[in-house]
Amino acid sequence: MKKALKEADIDEVQTLYRNPWFSVQKASIDLGEAQRRDFYAVHHDRPAVGIVAMQEEKILLIKQYRYLIDRVVWAIPSGGVDPDETPVCAARRELVEESGYRAKHLRELIRYHPSYGSSDQLFITFLATDLEFIGMEEDQDEVMDTGWFSLDAIRQMIASGDMPDGLSLVPLLLLLADPAR
Repeated sequence: MKKALKEADIDEVQTLYRNPWFSVQKASIDLGEAQRRDFYAVHHDRPAVGIVAMQEEKILLIKQYRYLIDRVVWAIPSGGVDPDETPVCAARRELVEESGYRAKHLRELIRYHPSYGSSDQLFITFLATDLEFIGMEEDQDEVMDTGWFSLDAIRQMIASGDMPDGLSLVPLLLLLADPAR
């Protein structure tokens, strides 16, 4: 019978690499019977936020090139939470930076760890309503375009694989499953 691991079985955590966004850590795990295993994970100091901006039964998406998958994709606005910033403040900031819209109302939809087997990153997503266009920042260089999409159009994008981003997929699938949410 395998040993049930507990927090006390993990020791010797080392940071192997660090940059401004994440670090790679190695932890030594006691498996019992004089067995140890090294476990590697990506650690994020701060969560990321995603914003589902909805107005008149349509959802705002941004168009971006994502070099890691070498694709141009449509996704919800998103970004990291800065130090000393709350997730809701980060969501407000990211929405304006990436779309030019300010939300009068923000409500948390769901928070989750998208890859808890290899990373502790936390995603916190919000529903933004009562939107006002205040303009895009001139030096913004991440977003190629913005567009408003119906739930049916988003359903088709997801089904065809045209939206590969997990941060976008989870809250959008939640809304598709329960539009009254």
